[in-house]
This record gives sequence, C-alpha cells and structure tokens, in this order.
Amino acid sequence: MTALLGLVLKSLVIAGITLLLLRLTRSRSAAERSLIAHLGLAGLVILPVATFMLPSLSLPLPEVLQSRFEAPAATNVVPQPVTPRETTVAAAPQASTASEQPSFTLPQGWERFAYALPVVALLMLTIIALLRLVRLRAGAEVLVDPVWLSALAHAQRRMGMKSGTALLVSDALPSPISWGLARPTILLSADALAATDEAEAIIAHELAHVSALDWAKLMLARIATAIHWFNPLAWRLAREAHQLREEAADDAVLAANIDAPDYAQLLVRVARHEARGLLIGAHGVAPGKGSLKRRVGRVLDATLPRGRAQGSWIAGFGAGMLVMAAPLAALTVDATERRDDTTAATPPATPAPPSVAARPAAIEPASPAAPLAAATPAAPQDHREARDDRKHNELDTIIGAKALGVTGDYIAELRQAAPQLGPVSLDDANGMRALGVTPEYIRALLSTGLRIRSYDDVMGARAVGVNPAYVRSIIAAGYHGDIDDYIALAGMGVTADDVRRLRAAGTSVDMDSLALSKTLRRGPRPHPDPRPAPDPDN
Repeated sequence: MTALLGLVLKSLVIAGITLLLLRLTRSRSAAERSLIAHLGLAGLVILPVATFMLPSLSLPLPEVLQSRFEAPAATNVVPQPVTPRETTVAAAPQASTASEQPSFTLPQGWERFAYALPVVALLMLTIIALLRLVRLRAGAEVLVDPVWLSALAHAQRRMGMKSGTALLVSDALPSPISWGLARPTILLSADALAATDEAEAIIAHELAHVSALDWAKLMLARIATAIHWFNPLAWRLAREAHQLREEAADDAVLAANIDAPDYAQLLVRVARHEARGLLIGAHGVAPGKGSLKRRVGRVLDATLPRGRAQGSWIAGFGAGMLVMAAPLAALTVDATERRDDTTAATPPATPAPPSVAARPAAIEPASPAAPLAAATPAAPQDHREARDDRKHNELDTIIGAKALGVTGDYIAELRQAAPQLGPVSLDDANGMRALGVTPEYIRALLSTGLRIRSYDDVMGARAVGVNPAYVRSIIAAGYHGDIDDYIALAGMGVTADDVRRLRAAGTSVDMDSLALSKTLRRGPRPHPDPRPAPDPDN
C-alpha cells in the first residue's frame, strides 16, 4: 500500500507541474507546448521503472497520511501478575468480547490486484483498437487516383519527407485517419475521396501527424493513462496533449499555403463524421466536437505563433524534466510504526495486583476516535489549497479579459441582448470578445426566429460565419433548421443556391442530402466569409 501511495503522489506532482508549464507558456506555438505535454507523459511512463532502478531516498510518511492508510497500532498493555484464580475469572469477559466483535480481513496483496486490473483493461482496449486498424488496412484498396497521388507527392516534398507513405481507401470508415511509424498509412474514406478539391488540405494534415511522429506520442499517452488510471491530472494532460498535436498539425497545414477559411470549413465538416472508436489507435482530421471551436478560432487567427519547436527549446525542457523527475523517482515514502509517546517515555512501575473487577478495563482496546482526531488538522489545509486553485483560475480569466478588452459594459450589453440565456460568465465573455461577437450580432440572430440555447451556440455560429443574412437566405430557399443546422451548413459551404438546386431536382431537402450534394459537386465552392464582418447585422 505504501508503494502505491508513493506512485500516486509522484504522478500527481509530475502531471501537475506539466499542466502548470502549459498554462505559463500559452503564448508559445502549439508545437512547443506539445513538446512540454509529451515530456510530461514520458515522465509518467518512466516513473515506475525509474523508481525501482534508481537508489532510494527515504522520506517519512506524514502522520496524517499514516492514520488514513494504516491500521492504528495496538495499545501497549502493561502485563500484570495474576493468580490462577484471577486468570480464570478474567478470561470469560475477553472471550465474550472477541465473539461479539467479528473482524473481516482482506486477502494479502489485494491492493496490487485492485491496481493491476484497470491497467490491463485499458491496455487491452488499445490493443483491440490496433488490431482493428490492421484489419482495416488488410481490407482497404490502394489509391491510384492521380489527383490524390499528386497531392501526396507535393505534400511530402514540402515537408521534406523521403520515406514512402501508404495511401489507401476504404468504405468501412467515415473520415480519414493515419497511423504508423516505419511504414505510415493514410486511410481515406469514400466520402473524402470524392472531395478532390480538398485533397491537399487532407493529405497535408495527415502527413503533418506522420512527420511529427504523432502516432508514437498517441501510444505514449495511452500507456501513461493506463499506468496512472487513478490520476485525474494524467487524463487531463493526455487530453491536452491530443489537442496540441492537432493544433500543431493545423499550423503545419497553414504553413503549406493552404487557405485558412477553406481549411476551417474542412474541420467543421469532417468533425460531423469523426470515427470516435478509431481515435484510440489513430489520428483523425478532428479529435472531437469539444475541441472544434478552439481549433477553428486558432486557424482563423493570423496573429498566433505557428513555428516548430527549436533544438534549444527541446534540449532545455528535456533537461529540466530529467532534473525534476530523477530525484522524484528515487524518493520513497516510509510508513513507520506510530507509538504512544507517553507510554514509551514513562517506564511502567510495578503496581500491586489489581482486582478482578478492574482487570477487563486494563485490556480494553484504544478508542477508534484516535486516528480520526489525528487526521482532523489536514482539513483546513485542503480547503486552503482548493481556494488557492480557484484564485489562480479566476486570476487567469481576469487577465484574459483585460487583454481582450472585456469590460463590464460589454458584459451587461450581452446580457441585455439575450436575457433568456442567463448570466454571462467571464469565460463566455472572453470567448465572444475574441470571436468578434457583439450585442447587435446576437439581436440580429434572434430576429431571424432562431432558438439560441446558450452562448456556445452564438460563438459557434460566429466562428464559421453564420450571419442573419445567411440564415434568411437558407430559409427563403426552402430549408428551415435550428442553430446547429445552420452552423453545419455554413461549415460545409452550403448556400441558398444549393438548396434551390435540390428542390428543383425534386429531392427532399435535409442535412444528409445537402451534405452529399455539396461533397459531390465540383468547381469553386462559394461559402460565407468566416472572418468577422464590420457590420454583423447584414
């Protein structure tokens, strides 16, 4: 139990410090922050091995933790000389006490099995996902389309890649994925194969993952979360590392001269068909809808740094992580036996033989309230730490509001524009300010008859360029939907002309038919401008 407790404490320290570094380096590029995240994950994976290999540095376990994880020591009873008759009489109360208090003992080593079972289960899930990729590759066909092969050759030349990459196509998945190291594989879906005008963007994104060895980093995160399944900070670090890998790939695509608005629309469209199960063992175009708003905002923000991690950055943080992790791995926590100081300090005198009536009281067990009383002083410290975390988060939000120019008047005007949405949090105000949302824009959206459920709907609409004129044009063409439908349509580049064309052909107008029509259509793709317009009312 002590060894597992030490692993818990060490993993919390490593994951916590890595997350803190990511927060402090928010102004750096996604590639540089991704390096920090994956160094932290590597430290979590190496931690159990280094603990056994490095020489140990003992540290006593705090008394508060000992009281929580160990059974209280037995009370020292001074042996008293008794006569044979007294022994016979005193044995009866002891026997009855033992029979009235049955005890339950867990099997020896139970904590090891309790720790190992989730580890094995999580690793098995990853192995099953990898076997599914092998089966998908075996059933896929080699792509011979000259458009896609040309896009692959151009992207490899721009990224300086000399090793071959297998380009396959399969009907068994809804969106493109990539995996592998020695012989990387890009597997396209049938829907993506039809969008030849987006070939360069899709191939460039997947090759960015391949060139950065992101598949190995993905496996590193899976192993780290399996070993430290009990650590919520490890899971949070793995999610942030996944997000940063995708953002670094986005930066590499934009560096290859791919149009940012077109690429943002590609992310929105593919996220609707993401193969969630395959993300355990491979990278897709978008990790999930939860990260879509953040990624689209980064793609459309031309002021962000998008450079790669330089050698000095890699060496500096690698050395810093080694200096931090090595002594931490060598540290061991010892649980020493707790003794009663008063009993040890005062040697027992030789008293007179006690009476028979007083004998059961001399062997009475210690009160169970003792360990609870020892653990009580830790509660105020826990509360203080929780308050400190909340203060740091609030301070970060306030600093962000100051940088974006969020004022009290701005928040009040947003609240007045849509009182049905409730109070405006400072985080929501920061997000809307960053996307250029104004109170007039919210009123104009509501004037179209749309039912907006939250400020997230407003930010999603603004991110892909949904404005009142676009909504009214789609409604006038014959399609009525909710706010999510218009966000998806704008992301796919669907216009009112597309709706009229389907109606003229006698086809039912719904989301699936509009998406299929836009995917199969060739030529330039008209779409609303996703960049903030000077006047969002029009």
